[in-house]
Amino acid sequence: MNDGFFGRLSDLITKPARLMDNVGANSRWWQAGLLVFVLIGAFTYVTMPISAPEQMEMMRDSKLMQMMPEAQWQEQYDATLNLSPAKRLVQSVGAGFTTWVLIILFNLILGFFARMSGGQGSFRQALGIGTWAAVIPFGLASLVKLPLVLATESVFAVNLGLAALLPDGDPTMPLYQVLMTYGDLFTWWGLIVLIIGYRQVFGLSQKAAAVSVILPWILLSAVPLGISLIFM
Repeated sequence: MNDGFFGRLSDLITKPARLMDNVGANSRWWQAGLLVFVLIGAFTYVTMPISAPEQMEMMRDSKLMQMMPEAQWQEQYDATLNLSPAKRLVQSVGAGFTTWVLIILFNLILGFFARMSGGQGSFRQALGIGTWAAVIPFGLASLVKLPLVLATESVFAVNLGLAALLPDGDPTMPLYQVLMTYGDLFTWWGLIVLIIGYRQVFGLSQKAAAVSVILPWILLSAVPLGISLIFM
């Protein structure tokens, strides 16, 4: 049984239960975390000339931007059109690092919920389960999105979930943002792998594992969603 790095990536797609058995024995969470860091950083670097001005345009009529003088907004917008390679690199590294840290925090919380539900696993194992599962919504999704973003020259027009079904979907619409948060197919794929992991490694029942994963995700995802709905 191949338990090398590429073997684990293959099992993540084809045999997640076997992957999680291996993660339970040896988490190697840092390998998956480093992969996510690199892929998010690369995606950010390549798409930043598209995403930075697009984000400024999208937020122009938001409540937050209405407090900013027009001249200041224009200055910031012009700056996004002339990003130096060094600035793109710094922001890309920051995006990759921030994503990695958030994954760690999120999975420590999931580990706490799983243990409160009677799970018999360690926080190191929780990190392994969560970080390998995170390769799907962060790493694999980035690889799928990248050619679509470059083809459409838009980051916000590319959606891999239910929000894509909305006709003339406006990213500032509340329904669009809710579907972006809770209807992304790659996110749900990752959640399913998480549930498998907590069932395999922590010994939880299917129902207990699902509650331990989905409930914290719903609650934690509601925080940035609520902030976005307030200020957009």
